[in-house]
Amino acid sequence: MFAVTIFLAAAVLILAAAVMGLVAVRQPDRYVRARALVWTAAAVMAAFTVVAGLFISGFALADPGGTEGLMLIVSWAVPMAALAALAWLRPGWATPAMTVVTALLVLAGMWFAIDSASWRAFENANGPVRAVAVLVLAFPAAVLGLKRTATAGWLLLALGFGPIAFSALGSLAGVVPLSAVSVIPLITGLLYLVAARMARGAESPENIRTAAA
Repeated sequence: MFAVTIFLAAAVLILAAAVMGLVAVRQPDRYVRARALVWTAAAVMAAFTVVAGLFISGFALADPGGTEGLMLIVSWAVPMAALAALAWLRPGWATPAMTVVTALLVLAGMWFAIDSASWRAFENANGPVRAVAVLVLAFPAAVLGLKRTATAGWLLLALGFGPIAFSALGSLAGVVPLSAVSVIPLITGLLYLVAARMARGAESPENIRTAAA
């Protein structure tokens, strides 16, 4: 999974550069360029969510499998879908909700740094909870980025970097699977922030408010 993620990260950067090069040649409007970058980043995050979701689901169906495995899949897929719908339909409500939940996940990383032995025992018994939590929050954050680009960019940076940084302080065990899930959200967040900065240079005040919110 980690090797696949590194490959995807390189592919994302190449794709983003290609899209921006193509759009820059054909479209002088900076706001249009920024939106193209936002949609490219969101599409990549969506594709990664599908791949990672299938990977996690495969493990759940293999162990424990059966009804219990299906319930495990439902336990993370339904909240992710609900948050994504909220981000799309009610971005004003989704922003504080996702900020709070993201902060809780980062605090869990701090807890891991303080008591890594207990966390390792918990994840050995229940699976990579932190990695799944990053995925569950990252996709809705990417959806939010279509409406609130800068805000979503900072949320994705926190999701991509925070849990890994604190986990590394406590123990390197479990950092690899966590980083495998965190790389694409981190890159997506960076692309969102770049796009938000580009949009601020656009001439239309309405465009600036929409993309930089």
